[in-house]
Amino acid sequence: MDNERYLLTIAYESDEETQRLDEMHAAFTCYFGGKLSQAQITDVHPRKILDLGCGSGAWAIQAAVQFPEAQVIAVDISALPKRQIPENLRFQLGDITNLQSSDFEEESFDIVHSRLVMTHVPNGEEAVKRAAQLVKPGGLLLMEDLDLGSLVSTGGPAVRRLALRIIEIWESRSVDAELGRKLAGIMASVESFPQVHVHKIAMPFAGTGSDEATNELGLAVKKSWIQASEGLGGRLSTQGITEVMEKEQSEELGRGGLHCLDGHVFLLGATQVGRDPSLTFVCILGCLEKGTPVITTADFFFVVGI
Repeated sequence: MDNERYLLTIAYESDEETQRLDEMHAAFTCYFGGKLSQAQITDVHPRKILDLGCGSGAWAIQAAVQFPEAQVIAVDISALPKRQIPENLRFQLGDITNLQSSDFEEESFDIVHSRLVMTHVPNGEEAVKRAAQLVKPGGLLLMEDLDLGSLVSTGGPAVRRLALRIIEIWESRSVDAELGRKLAGIMASVESFPQVHVHKIAMPFAGTGSDEATNELGLAVKKSWIQASEGLGGRLSTQGITEVMEKEQSEELGRGGLHCLDGHVFLLGATQVGRDPSLTFVCILGCLEKGTPVITTADFFFVVGI
């Protein structure tokens, strides 16, 4: 496993990381009402399914159980944790950022899926475009990922400080930690899909969402974020992430993720004139004053190419 390419703990090497990934899968499954996805997967009648960056293998295992007649292939840069898997599930060791034509034929899968992966790997945009090439006409490309920038804009001082440093380190390694909000544009640019649907989930870390499902998902993501952040101080201490930063974030989020702004924050928007993207101007939409209550919120983007 190349730790220069993936900086979080590896599921194969840690029971705790396997459990974290399994719990995240369970949280999203619960949010989707027990289903694999918000998309109408059953309408595709899939015979071949590919899960890119499968982690603990939880999503791929559920897909294999739900579609016993389909061949499910799970790919990751590190081995699967030791666990029982269905007969119709095959694991393949591989780097999803460098898939070759010899690995998979183009237009060979009914469903290609990736969750919480592309914001952790180098050149994620190119990986998304390569994934799109693997989808059969009429198939589905399911891309699900976070925008880490949402923690910068809504987090308290400790969350913001750690998230900013992670984004900087990721950028130095050609990793886009804000790729989630860009997924729809990337998928539309390849022109493989007549339709690209986007569903944004704003997940408050204080359990103050508009519905119970969002609340539960937000709390699960908060727990997962804290766990994933822990240990970065040990591996990345020379790059400015310290155990003190991790502790301060945990304490801040332990108070529910509700905090007050420590300064004025201006809300910026962009407006484009006509169809020329070069004629784009930034405008001030509003201002949040010092002391305004704010809830730390993670934005998750669920994007489907059909």
